[in-house]
Amino acid sequence: MARRTTTAVPDAPENPESAARRRPPPRRSKWLDRWGWYEHRAAGAYTTTRQAEVLNLATQRRDARSEGVLFGLNKLSQSLVIIDPFALYGDEIENINVCAIGDIGKGKSSGIKTGFVLRQIAAGRRVVVLDKKRQGASGGEYTPIARELGAASVRFRTGGGGASLNLLDPEIAATGQTGGGVDPAGQNALVAAVLEDTMGRTLSEREYAALNRALRIITDRAAASGTEATAADLAAEMLAPSTHTADGTPVTDFGELWEDEARRWGRDPGLALRRLCDGDLKGLVDQPTSPDVRAALEHPLVHFDVSEMPTKGPALRVIMTVIHTWLANVLAARADHHEQTLLVVEEGWHIAGGSTGQVFHDNMKLSRGLGLSTVSAFHHISDLPAESPARALMKEAGIVLLYGQERYEDAAEAVAMYHLPPGTEETLMNLPKGHCLVKYGSQDPMLVEHVRSSTEQRLTDTDAIIKGEQ
Repeated sequence: MARRTTTAVPDAPENPESAARRRPPPRRSKWLDRWGWYEHRAAGAYTTTRQAEVLNLATQRRDARSEGVLFGLNKLSQSLVIIDPFALYGDEIENINVCAIGDIGKGKSSGIKTGFVLRQIAAGRRVVVLDKKRQGASGGEYTPIARELGAASVRFRTGGGGASLNLLDPEIAATGQTGGGVDPAGQNALVAAVLEDTMGRTLSEREYAALNRALRIITDRAAASGTEATAADLAAEMLAPSTHTADGTPVTDFGELWEDEARRWGRDPGLALRRLCDGDLKGLVDQPTSPDVRAALEHPLVHFDVSEMPTKGPALRVIMTVIHTWLANVLAARADHHEQTLLVVEEGWHIAGGSTGQVFHDNMKLSRGLGLSTVSAFHHISDLPAESPARALMKEAGIVLLYGQERYEDAAEAVAMYHLPPGTEETLMNLPKGHCLVKYGSQDPMLVEHVRSSTEQRLTDTDAIIKGEQ
């Protein structure tokens, strides 16, 4: 009912005839007035979703992108979300590395398996997986995916019995100069990083000089004999330096004055390398590279199963860094092939520390030139020291997926690192499973729900053991 109002009547109207014809003012009932009969209605007018759609500006601005791998659904605009480092490069991001952070059981692993493994392979990319998480007696948790796709699982074990990747593999250029225009870490930097982690200190100038000379001598010797130099050969050369090269030329790198003393400079690194070859790294990096390692690169999915490696000690971190450096050098040598490759490291904290972690970080800086996107996953930022290379990996990632966090301090660390709006801590702490905040570069985050098909759910399920299922 329309509101009834009173009309003021002047005491002396100018036109008596119009006043005579004027309608008398309505009278307000005091009872209706008491019950609010003459007040504005509190309820709004009826409308439709077609009319009200214009009020939601986020819905109006839908992403028009049609190229790339789909990941899920934008919970605000209800539009499909593309999370593809190669498709987003240039327009949305400048760094093609990806980082996922969140508590256990929030859906990180299933999101990575679906969006950065299965669907990337379907899009024609190559995916290399460093699989650390054990899944029963079958091996790493990526084993069912590898089996489904017909890819071999290359397993590494300490003490022998598994695959080996030579620390001095010829694919890893001695100085990192591959000739492809992009220069990843070479043998010198890789071996020095392994030794520094083992010895717990940096190499001195004398020790580094002894290492370079020993590397050159055994590499030339192996090339002359048609074999591969190994870490055991390097340890022997550093402890008992040769006086002549493979062609019989006397070794006089440091001149007559220092030559005798220089033979002692490689003692400590040589002993440390020998200890690794006889202990932690035995059968892993001290032998020629296994044929199945090279053959694995011929399949779109390369599954390196390191789930049997011990968490403590340098072995796991060393083998991960050697694999990453070897892969970077192989891709650099094949730069003219223009291959797009993703390297998945779910347990990213294993490569987060020490000199080997720094080598891993340095190689990631070459991602654009190599066409190599590294996808890493972490649980809590607060678990890592402020100077850890892992924090640099997180900060420099072009795409960040922030899953739920149970503790406030972990959510606050994520908000501070990525400069998220105030109050996002509560959002992170209340995210349901399979939901995450996705951030491209410096853009504002968006709430995304990860969507999987029934086949993807079957291949990415890792709860069978805990549920007692076969």
